[in-house]
Amino acid sequence: MQISVEAKPAAPAAYDARKKRLVQTIDRLYHRDARAPLQKMLARVHPADMAAILDDLPPEHVVDVFHLISDTAQAAEVFSQLSPDIRSRVTRESPVEKLASILQHLAPDDLTDLIGEFPEEQREQLMALLDRDSKDEIESLLQYAPDSAGGIMTTDFFSLPHRLTVEQAIESIRSREDVEMVFYLYLTDEDGRLVGVISLRQLLLNRPQTTLHSIMNRRVLKVTTDADQTTVATLVDKYRLLAIPVVDEENVLVGMITVDDVIDVIEEETTRDMLKMAGTNESETLTHSAFKIATIRLPWLLAAFIGGLAATGVIGQYEAILGEVLVLSAFLPVIMGMAGNVGVQSATVAVRGLATGAIDTRHTLPLVLKELRVGLLLGGFYGVILGTYGYLMHSSMSLGKVVGLTILGNMTGAALLAVLLPMIFQRLKVDPAVATGPFVTTAIDILGVLNYFVIASWIYNL
Repeated sequence: MQISVEAKPAAPAAYDARKKRLVQTIDRLYHRDARAPLQKMLARVHPADMAAILDDLPPEHVVDVFHLISDTAQAAEVFSQLSPDIRSRVTRESPVEKLASILQHLAPDDLTDLIGEFPEEQREQLMALLDRDSKDEIESLLQYAPDSAGGIMTTDFFSLPHRLTVEQAIESIRSREDVEMVFYLYLTDEDGRLVGVISLRQLLLNRPQTTLHSIMNRRVLKVTTDADQTTVATLVDKYRLLAIPVVDEENVLVGMITVDDVIDVIEEETTRDMLKMAGTNESETLTHSAFKIATIRLPWLLAAFIGGLAATGVIGQYEAILGEVLVLSAFLPVIMGMAGNVGVQSATVAVRGLATGAIDTRHTLPLVLKELRVGLLLGGFYGVILGTYGYLMHSSMSLGKVVGLTILGNMTGAALLAVLLPMIFQRLKVDPAVATGPFVTTAIDILGVLNYFVIASWIYNL
């Protein structure tokens, strides 16, 4: 039985201290070439913790320590949880035969994902070394898009004919302990079509001679192989499922998606949205090339740069008023900054709500009205503060009115714009995460500057 680095919840500092001691002990045993004690220690560490420990070991020791994990099933689990850099090192420096013997212990969906990361030549060598069952499962999964239900499902699932009795079902379960089950039993007809589902609890609470079709739930929540992975994650989260069955166009049961796969999808989607909002993508986290990173970031920054030039052009049109009331320029940073902050907040909420299904484009009007109230409240609060500050610091009621009204208008407008753009993008079938990048910030900057000088011209009669 494997143990975790920390058997009970602990503060991050305590966890890190224990992990550090394990790293030091493992590295010391490795230097002494104490293979037997080291293997015994590795066997007791949870795969997730072992992956974290390998990240902290000296890079030149990682591959040797990894291959000292004697249990190939444990090694496969560790490999699947390694960081991209460490996994790439293990892949490059390990004999293909040894990797194949380890990887075929993984679930078909995890194995398919990992095989796709290998270089083409090594991928072909690995496929040739895998057993026939593993190879067939990988080839069947590769026909589906990676971000679809078919692409993330596992074909290593358990189903039963619906005509069996409870007693026969229990005996069948006992004979198939190697397959993945998550407290649900999917029931099929003679043609393999999904007709019902029953929980293990229901199975144990019914009489031995009761037939499954008489107690099964016929209203099965399911997805088709071409369903988007985000849709799958939303369903599992909404209905608090531990697994969801996957069927083809003829309702034949072909796979199952478990909650751990859904967690991976949610993490992946959240990471992707965050990176898009920042104007970059996953490629940046997988490369150390400064040139490549700069190339990835350049388009987002170029759009923001062009927006900045446009804002500068707006300021240039109001040089006369700046010459008359020079102090106006001192308030530009706070006025633009506060509006930008509100915009990012509103856009982030909108994008995340659209991604999780908590917000629907049909509810655009109520959401816009809510953000309008939020913008007015925030703008009013900071407008009063900034207006009072401007009046007291410069003894000018006109200046106080200008900056107070501007920040009220800009923060309200930013909140509205930041929630409208993602909704529009969603309707146009474009990823709304893109809207929180240069589109929101650039539009807010340009309109904010324009609003500032229009109000100033009106207040000062210039």
